[in-house]
Parts: sequence; C-alpha cells; structure tokens
Amino acid sequence: MFIKLKNLVWLFLVLLILAVLVLSVINTKKNLDIKSNQIEFLEKNLNKKKSQIKNVHEKLISNNIYLEDIVFSEGINFNHKSNLEIEYNSNNYTLSEFSSDDIVFAKHPAASSSAYIDTNEENLFLVTATGQIAYSNLNNIFSEKIEMISIKSNIKDIINYAEFYKSSPFGIKDILVNENEIYISYIKEVNNECYNTSILIGGIDYNKINFSEFFSEEDCINKNDPFYKINKNDKLVPHQAGGRMIAVNDEILLTVGEYRKRVLAQNENSYFGKIISINKNSKKYKIISKGHRNPQGLYINNQINKLFSTEHGPDGGDEINVIDLSITNATPNYGWPISSYGDHYYQEKDDSRLDLSPLEKSHKKKGFIEPIKYFVPSVGISEITEIPKKFTNSNSLQFIVGTMGTAKRIKDGMLSLYFFEYDNSNNKIKNEKLIPIKSRVRDIKYLSQHNSVVMFLETNSTLGILKQKN
Repeated sequence: MFIKLKNLVWLFLVLLILAVLVLSVINTKKNLDIKSNQIEFLEKNLNKKKSQIKNVHEKLISNNIYLEDIVFSEGINFNHKSNLEIEYNSNNYTLSEFSSDDIVFAKHPAASSSAYIDTNEENLFLVTATGQIAYSNLNNIFSEKIEMISIKSNIKDIINYAEFYKSSPFGIKDILVNENEIYISYIKEVNNECYNTSILIGGIDYNKINFSEFFSEEDCINKNDPFYKINKNDKLVPHQAGGRMIAVNDEILLTVGEYRKRVLAQNENSYFGKIISINKNSKKYKIISKGHRNPQGLYINNQINKLFSTEHGPDGGDEINVIDLSITNATPNYGWPISSYGDHYYQEKDDSRLDLSPLEKSHKKKGFIEPIKYFVPSVGISEITEIPKKFTNSNSLQFIVGTMGTAKRIKDGMLSLYFFEYDNSNNKIKNEKLIPIKSRVRDIKYLSQHNSVVMFLETNSTLGILKQKN
C-alpha cells in the first residue's frame, strides 16, 4: 500500500512538473508573440519615419537645399560613447567609439551614415558618401571629443545628378590622400542612367578644395541594359561599384566592380570587374587583375610585392585574394563569375543566370586563382590593412579586415574585425580570429605615428580608435 501511494505521489509530481512546463511554454510563446508584434510595430514606425525623412530630403534637394551643407557649416563632432576590450594574439586592446549625430545620410539600409577616411602625416580626413569633407589633427582624436573642421569644395558643380545626394546606393566610394592631393572615387552618371566608377582629384586646401576629373572612362553600364532582362532577379546594383584606391609610386590603383553585369569581369576590353593601375601623368590604365565581382578592400605590401584585396561574393563566397605583382606573363584571373563559393541571390534549380555565370565552386579546376580565404555565409567584407610588429608584438605579417552585414539578419562573422596572420612562403592564412564589435566596419586605416587603428563604423555613425591597452 505504501509503495502504491509513493508511486501516486511521484506520478502527481511528474504531472505537476509537466503542467508547469506546459504553462511556461505557453506564457513564453505568448510573450514572444507580444515582443514580435512590438518589434513589427517599431519596424513599421521606423520605416515610415525613414520614408517621411526621405521625402522631405528629396524635396529640399529639388530646391537646391542640402541638409549636410547646413549641418557641416560649423564642423562636425564625435563624442566618446563606449569602450570595448579586445584580445588578440595574447595582446589586449581597447576599441574606443566616438559617435556623431552630424552625418545624416547613409548609402545602405543597415547603416545610419556612410563615410570614408584617410590620413596624411598631420590630419585625419573624412568624406561622407554625399561629398562632405572634414578633417581633424591626429593629435586631437584621442580625447573625449573629436572635433572635425569642414572643408568646402566644388563637388556639387561636378556631380549634379540627384541620386548622388540622397540616401541611395549612388555616391562616394573612397578617399585617398597622397602627396598633398586628395583623390575621391565615386559613381559617375556618364549619361542618362548610365554609370561607371571614376575619380576626382584636388589639391589640399583647408579653405576650399577645387576638384577636377582625374580618371573617367566613356564606358558605362545603363540601368536598362538588356543583360538585366535575362533574369527577373537581375538589375544594375551600384553597391557593386568597387572604388577602393591606393597609391603606388606614380600609379593610382583602383578597384572597379561590375554593377551586377557579371560577364564584364572576364571581358578584357572592359575595365569593369577589374583592379586597374592608372598612371598619374598620362591617366592611362592597365589591368592588374580580372575576374572580380566587387572588391571592397585594397592594400599593398611592397616588401613582398603582393597586393591584398577583399571582395564581396554573391549569396556567400566573400573572398580575400592575394595578387603577386612579380608575375607579369599573364593577367591574374580570380574567376568571377565562372567560379565562386557563393550562389546567386534567390538561385533556383534551373536558374537562367547559371548559363553565363555558373559559379563553379573550385577556382583551380577552371584555371583560376583560389582565394586565400572565403566566407560562407558572407560576412560583408570591407577594407583590409596591415598591422605592424609594434602593434601586434609579432614578427609575422598580420592583417586586420572589417566586416559589415546587418543586425537584422546577423550571421557569424558579420559586424566584426577579422585578424589573421599571413604565411608568405605558403600563401596561406593562419592564426585567424573574428571579433564581434556589433557595428558595420566601412573603412580602416593604421596610424603609424600613434600605433593605433582608426575606423569608420557606420551602424551608429561612429569613429573607432583601436589601440593597445596600457
């Protein structure tokens, strides 16, 4: 009788626990549904506000009133927001973030603003994606508040199509400061709805920079190109413009994307889908490498004579590539769109895009150069730069790469800093580490004189300063 009673007690307890668990699950689901509805409401409200702001902005532009001219008239400020502790290769670093409310327009839906940075020996220069320019002395960027002084320019006299000044994908793609001159790459409207990647140049003048055309091709890609009618998912994509620049002696190296007209990347008669070298004097260019989709980062190590580039893949397949500049017998080919470790967006079983762009996974089997690193899923890879021994306390070649992505569909590796060691003898990556920082890293520069890394983080319109912890 006692054993039977004991079993009944146990059965009661089990049923009670199950009932509590069921009620907990029901309540949790109810709370999740409430939270989901709240998030959906907030998203709709935010999208409505964005639409209203965009409408007001476009009406102002149509009347030649530019909000950023007003905001930038007295300079812009970045205020210290937070610190993040980072560990890499047994070293401790602090990432200090300085946020600004003065950069108001973004070129990507997941960004609150878009800008690029570069330095000379004295100053940090910043250009927004809509062409506003500001600078600050490098000694001033390590305080609690970074004040940047605006520089006027004649950009609006040169670039006069409306999409450039809106929260659209069209805009500035990079800034390069070299030998007392500023180069700006941008998406140029060559003629009606026909675009390419071009460069402006202007001498550094802190009162006003007068830009002129440095490099531009007649070749452009039209929004209504017949290529985009082959598949319902294809269209001209300005995000795939490339635009990264570096200076090498008397040359300016430029990455040029293919604007999603994929076949141009293998066309020797087109500069789209290539990395090119432009002579400063003659303005003539030569192709350094081909088979690129959308190169977003560029760095050269002169000691080993190698060029490092980062590249956006399609749905998966972001790459880090190494171009050996000592090999001159043929143009290095990195495979796009024949080979890629990604897939087409919304790819279907009998997808028509696969006829011209099969995206074979192996590069080597097709006679192309393999990336030293690829990411599946994509991480939204961005700029790359080398970090020297005094920053890493290592004798090996060390690099830092930014990643972007979106917090709404965040995947491993997005919104992060990617550190890696490069083995030059074997052309391989080793000792890699991804460190999440919860922000889209648009641009990165190493400051030798301050042994620090400065970056533009566009999720919250932030300048980030990464330095060794004391």
